[in-house]
Amino acid sequence: MFEKIKNSLKDNTRQKITTVIFLIIITVMFLGMFTSFRSIGGSFINTYRATVPTGAPYLQRVNGAIDALEGAVNDGAFQRQSFVELYGLAQLAMNKDVITDVNYGALYKTPYGQTTFAVPKKYVDDACTQTGQLANALNDKGIPFLYIQLPYKLPPYEYMDVPQLPANVHDYSNENADEFVSKISKSGIEVYDIRKEFWESGMTQNELFFNTDHHWTIEGSFLATRLIAQRLHDDYGFSLEPGLFDMKNFNEKKYEKNYLGSMGRRVGQIYGGTDNFTLITPNFNNHYILKQMDGEGKVFEGIFDQAILENHYVDDTAIDTNRYAVYHGDYEELQFVNTLAGNDDKVLIIKDSFGIPIYSFLSLGIHEVRAIDLRLFNRNVAEYAEDFDPDLVILMYNADSYSPQMFTFNLDK
Repeated sequence: MFEKIKNSLKDNTRQKITTVIFLIIITVMFLGMFTSFRSIGGSFINTYRATVPTGAPYLQRVNGAIDALEGAVNDGAFQRQSFVELYGLAQLAMNKDVITDVNYGALYKTPYGQTTFAVPKKYVDDACTQTGQLANALNDKGIPFLYIQLPYKLPPYEYMDVPQLPANVHDYSNENADEFVSKISKSGIEVYDIRKEFWESGMTQNELFFNTDHHWTIEGSFLATRLIAQRLHDDYGFSLEPGLFDMKNFNEKKYEKNYLGSMGRRVGQIYGGTDNFTLITPNFNNHYILKQMDGEGKVFEGIFDQAILENHYVDDTAIDTNRYAVYHGDYEELQFVNTLAGNDDKVLIIKDSFGIPIYSFLSLGIHEVRAIDLRLFNRNVAEYAEDFDPDLVILMYNADSYSPQMFTFNLDK
């Protein structure tokens, strides 16, 4: 009997100690959160603005605010990255290629050392219908329309040298894109699918996409820009010469092991490593007026390096700084006027985040480029295009951009 009492007291003592330690950790994290209150507030505001359209219904605004606050608190948790690194170290010690993730379900480390996620099967019929409606509305106004299919981090299976996901996991990004492209093509919409040329370029997987981020590298986006410039020149009569995007006309500044992308921030540097970052800028004469049409609006004037680049994204030494956004994104509407373009060509680009470097690079050979993001832009796209009167409207998405908000063109407004 005494032995049972002794064991019971011992067990209770262990439970009490565990409880106390847990409460201490929670208290320290809660108190520590107040030291980063300003950054949490800033993150909440930025996320809310980026995900909740102006004038959204009350319930959508409330739900958006809750989601934005939850994300801001999670990301701003005291010593969050330290816990992530410890977790990543444990996974690395167990030689795991799969990490459970609350947002993505699971993250995978590929044979190329890249961290990625698998895209689920998506319903694309509504996106096809809405794209057709936009194309028809633009056609009625005499404005040409082109859909450009950009790649996703995982190539189509025929371009994989080795399987990049576990045998029981299937990525549907390219199958979703194939279905979307096939259906809108059959409806008569002009499509340029760059994926084949992109994956057959001779550049490696690690050269084309960041190891720690879902976005392509600046080198990858520069390749895509060259392909798109060729198509605009050959098929749509744009004056820009594809040879403009020869690397001899550009400077490259390489930052070694100084970028931790969105996937890397979820698994930690120890597990996922870090990326190099290359800043590509023109070495020929140029001059811009860039209007950033959010809020009260801002105007930037000068050469590409001054007016287009947001240099704080590369000057900031924090490794988790989003260096990819240095090419001016993401914003509701951007208006690039290249005063030295030597032509009067105009293009409107409807884009996701993959378009950030492309619209900046393309503007080097086009008089005026406008870029809008439907996650923030809530005006009638067809009427906006009519007022702008571009030579071409381009809808340009990567192979994982089929959510309803990306195809809300507000044609009934």
